[in-house]
Amino acid sequence: MRVDVRELGDWAARVLDPRTAVQDAALPPARLLGDLLPGWYDDWVLLERERLRQLRLHSLEALAVRLAAAGRLAEALQAAYGAVRAEPLRESAHRTVVRVHLSEGNVVEALRAHDAFRDLIQEELGIVPTELMSRLVRGFPRPGRVAS
Repeated sequence: MRVDVRELGDWAARVLDPRTAVQDAALPPARLLGDLLPGWYDDWVLLERERLRQLRLHSLEALAVRLAAAGRLAEALQAAYGAVRAEPLRESAHRTVVRVHLSEGNVVEALRAHDAFRDLIQEELGIVPTELMSRLVRGFPRPGRVAS
């Protein structure tokens, strides 16, 4: 019998284990990307749902980093955007997207991803990206700006 929670745990364990060969690392099946027991609001469900959501997000980001390091940049970008899709306000997921674009040599895409995130959190939360995010694109010339 298949149990999605167990499958998600097994997938995450493989992705997060540095001993797992990168060729054995892959995006999870779509069935593992949903929430646990949607529509249930018991305390134990809410806690377990959040635990699994965090495990999924960390695993997707880690997978993106591992795939990018192995030169599997298209797959890395898919993993990074999977984390962004799951939590649009999560800066670490957006930083991963920017890093993958930079690994590909796509500076304009990296700047676009950074600026989209900056605008999103400014609009939604009234804050700016952290120094960790800003540092990734600092020094790249911007359209309409004079490089310093």
